Amino acid sequence: MNRAGLSMIEADSLDQVLGQQIPQLMTAEYQGAFIALTKRVFEGKSGNLKFEMRGLKGTYRWMDTHAVPLRDSHGHITALLAVTRDITELKASETALQEALDRLQKIASRVPGLVFQFQMRPDGSSCFPFASEAIRDIYRVSPEDVRDDASRVYAVLHPDDYDSIVASIQASARRLTPWRHEYRVKFDDGTVRWLFGNSLPQREADGSVLWHGFITDVTERKRATASLLESEARFRTMADSAPVLIWIARPDKFFHYFNKGWLEFTGRAMEQEIGNGWIANVHPEDFQRCFNTYVTSFDARHEFSMEYRLRRFDGEYRWLLDHGVPLYDEQDTFLGYIGSCIDITRRKLSETDLRIASTAFESQEAMAITDKDQVILRVNQAFVRVTGYSVEEAVGKTPALLKSGRQDASFYQAMWKSLSRDGHWQGEIWNRRKNGEVYPEWLNITAVTDEGGHVTNYVASFSDITERKTAEYEIQHLAFHDSLTQLPNRRLLLERLKHGIEVERREGKQLALLMLDLDRFKAVNDSFGHQAGDELLQQVARRITSRLREVDMVARLGGDEFIVLLEDITHPDDAARVAEGIIADLSKSFQLPQSDDVQIGVSIGISLYPQHADNPEMLLDHADTALYHAKDNGRGCFAYFSEDLTIAVRERIALEVRLRKAIKQQELRVFYQPQMDIASGRIVGAEALVRWQDPVEGLIPPCRFIPIAEETNLIVEIGEWVLRETCRQGRQWLDMGLPPLTLAVNVSPHQFRRSDINALVAKVLRDTGFSAGQLELEITESGLMENQDKTTNILNSLHAQGVHLAIDDFGTGYSSLTYLKHFPLDVLKIDKSFIDDIPHNKDDMEIAATIVAMGHILGFKVLAEGVETLEQLAFLQEQSCDLYQGYLKSHPLPADDFVVLLQADDSFPKKPVESDR
Repeated sequence: MNRAGLSMIEADSLDQVLGQQIPQLMTAEYQGAFIALTKRVFEGKSGNLKFEMRGLKGTYRWMDTHAVPLRDSHGHITALLAVTRDITELKASETALQEALDRLQKIASRVPGLVFQFQMRPDGSSCFPFASEAIRDIYRVSPEDVRDDASRVYAVLHPDDYDSIVASIQASARRLTPWRHEYRVKFDDGTVRWLFGNSLPQREADGSVLWHGFITDVTERKRATASLLESEARFRTMADSAPVLIWIARPDKFFHYFNKGWLEFTGRAMEQEIGNGWIANVHPEDFQRCFNTYVTSFDARHEFSMEYRLRRFDGEYRWLLDHGVPLYDEQDTFLGYIGSCIDITRRKLSETDLRIASTAFESQEAMAITDKDQVILRVNQAFVRVTGYSVEEAVGKTPALLKSGRQDASFYQAMWKSLSRDGHWQGEIWNRRKNGEVYPEWLNITAVTDEGGHVTNYVASFSDITERKTAEYEIQHLAFHDSLTQLPNRRLLLERLKHGIEVERREGKQLALLMLDLDRFKAVNDSFGHQAGDELLQQVARRITSRLREVDMVARLGGDEFIVLLEDITHPDDAARVAEGIIADLSKSFQLPQSDDVQIGVSIGISLYPQHADNPEMLLDHADTALYHAKDNGRGCFAYFSEDLTIAVRERIALEVRLRKAIKQQELRVFYQPQMDIASGRIVGAEALVRWQDPVEGLIPPCRFIPIAEETNLIVEIGEWVLRETCRQGRQWLDMGLPPLTLAVNVSPHQFRRSDINALVAKVLRDTGFSAGQLELEITESGLMENQDKTTNILNSLHAQGVHLAIDDFGTGYSSLTYLKHFPLDVLKIDKSFIDDIPHNKDDMEIAATIVAMGHILGFKVLAEGVETLEQLAFLQEQSCDLYQGYLKSHPLPADDFVVLLQADDSFPKKPVESDR
C-alpha cells in the first residue's frame, strides 16, 4: 500500500494495517461485493467497485477502486493490484443533485402541465434531462423513458403537425429565440390532444442546446373556444336575420359589433363602423345629443332610448329609435351594452307633415298632390301661376296634362322605376303651359305610403328654371362662339378638329382645313366705319355657311379671319371645290346701309389630314402658311400647303369644268372594239368605249376624265349618253342592213347607286328601237359585290327585259363563287392583267384556265380581254374560251371605221349596206 492509500484509511504507517482484511475497513453493505470482486480478479478478470469505508480514525469516505490480477513468470496469479481513488466529494455532489431533482419534482408536481429540460445534441439526437411527472399524462411516457432519448415523444406527435414542430425547434436552436408552439399529439388509441409549449434555449459548452420550459394541455381551452365561436356564430346568424339594426359595445364604450341589417342600412363595412366610426353618420344636428346620451347611460349603466337621424347608404338621413340595455354575466360583471334600432322615418315625417303641410303647400314652389293612380287632388297657387291652369282645370286630371313631348317613354319609365324603388325622384323635365309654351322645370316627386308600405299619394313640387337655363345657355354659347357672327370660336373649333382627327384616323378617312382671309376688308372698315365692317362680317359668315354641308363647320378666329372644317372628304379636290365656291360667293357685291355695292375678295389656304399634319396645331399652322401662298399668288384664289397638290388640284378642277362643257357641246364619242368568236373567228359583237374629242388637245383617253366624272357624279350623265348613243348606233347599223351584233356597254357602280338603271334601259331601248337581246351591260366585279341584295334585284329586272349581263375585269375583285352563282350573268370577262404575260407566266396561264373552266361550270360564256398575240389566242383556243377582244384584231374604232372593219372581215356575212349619208 502506498502513501496515498495509507492516508485514505487514516493509517500512520504500513505496520498499522499489515495483516488486516480489507473488507473490515468497508461498511457492511459493500464487504460481500468486494469479496466477489477479489474472486473475479483471481479468476483472471479485472473489475471496478464503488464503496463506502470507515477509516481507522472513524471517518467515512467513498472510494472507487479498479482491481487487476498480478502473475508470476509462469503466468500464475499470485496477487491482486488495486488502484483506488477518493470520490467522497463527487459522491456528495451527486447526492446534492439528486436531492435538488427530488425537490424540483415536488415543485413541478404542483405546477399545471409538464416542466421540462429538453436537450438537442450536436449530432442531432435529443433527450429530456429532466421532465416532471406530468409527462406521463402529457406524452404517456415516464421521465426515465426519455432521459437519454426523446424518440418516444416524437413518436406521438400528430403527423399533420410533425414537420412544423421540428422546424420550430430547429429555428429556436439556430437563433436561440424562445420556442413557443401550439400543436397536437395523437396516441395509439386515436386520442388527439392539443398542447402548448413555451421554453427558453441556451447554448451549452459541448455545443448542445438546452431548453427550460413547460408544456400545458390546452385541449379543453380549444374546445371552449370552438364552442364560443359556434355560439357567437349562432348569435350573429340570428342578429343578421333580425329585421332591426343591432349593435354591441364593450364596457369601455368601444362599439365592436354591428349586424348585417345595420351594415346594409349604412352601406358601410364593419371596419368603418367599429369604435366610434358609426357616429360619423349621425346627422350633425343630432350628433352632440346622441353622443351625450350614450356616454351618460354607459357611465350610469342605465337602460336608455332615444331618437336620432342616421345617414343611409344612398345619402338619405333616416330617423331611428335606438334602445340600449346593459349586459351582465353570471357573476354580475358588467360586459357592455347591446342595442337595437328601428326606422321611424315615416312616423317622423307624418308628424312633420302635420306641422308644416299647410305652410309648405302654399310656398313659392308649385305643388300638386295626386292619389296613387296619379289623379290630381290638389294644387297650390304657385302651380296655377306657373302652368296657367286654374285649380278647377287641374283637379281630376293627371300630370300628363302638362306633357311637352320632349321626353320619350323610356324617360318616364326610368323616372317611375326610381320612384318605385326609392320613394322619390328629382330631376329636370320639360313641360307645357296652358298657352302651349314649352318650359324647363326642376321637379321633385315623393311617394307617400301607408303603414303597410303601400303608396297612397304622390307629392310633386317644381319650379320654372327658364331663366336659369337661358343664362346657362348664354354662358355656354359665349364660351364657344363669336359674339358678332355667332359662329364657333377658336376654342370650339379646336375641340371639333381634335375629335374629327380621331374619327378620321379610326375610319381611315380625310379632312380639310380652310383658312380664309378677306381681301380689301380693311378698306371697307376705314371707309364706312366699324359698324359697316361688323355688318359685312355677319353677311360673310352667312354666305360661307350657306355653301357648306350640315356636317361641316365654319368658325371665326377674329378680325377678318375664318376657318372652314370639312370632315369626311373623299378627295383633296373636294376642298378645292368648296374653296372655289366660297371665292365665287364672296366676290359678289355686298349691300350695306352705307353702300349697296361693296366689293371684297377672299384668299384661302388649305391643309389636309393626314397628308399635311396629324394634329390640330400643325394643321392650323400649315393652313396659315398655305394662305400666305395664296396671297402671294395674287389674292382671290386658294392654295394648298403643298404647291404640287395646288397645281394638280387646279388642273383637275379645270379639267372638270372642261368636261362639263364637253358634255354640253357634244365632244364625247363612242368607239367600238370588236369581240371575236374564237371557234369561228367571226366578229359577233363590240364593246362601246367612250372617248373625249377635245378641240384643243385632241383625243383624251378615258383614264384622264372617267375618275373625275365618277367623283363629281358626271358619270351618271355620261353613262346615260353612252348607253343611248350605243343603242342608237346599233339600231342604225341594223337599218343599214348589217347583221345583228351584241353591243356591250359599261355600267358604273355610281349608276347602280344613283339612278334607276332599269327604267333608264327600258326607256333607251324604247326610244331607239334597239333590241334588248343585242344589248349587253358590263358590271365590274367590285360593283357587283356592293349591296348584294339590291344588286341581285336590279340584275334580275334587267335580265327579265332580255338584256345580257357580263361581269367585267373578273379576278381583280373579291367576289366568290357562292355569290356569283346567284347572279343572272351571261358572260364572264377575264381581266387583261391575266392575259398580258401568257404564255410566259405559268401562274397567269393557270388562273386564266381556271376562270374559263369555272365560268363554263356556272353556265357562263367566257371572254378574254386584251388579247394581242397569236400565242395568247392559241392558248385560249386550247382552253375552249368562247370569245376574245384586243389589239390582235383591232383597237377601238369610231363607228364608221368599225363598219369598214366589218365589211373587210371575210368571215362576216355580207349584206347590202345602205349608208345613212
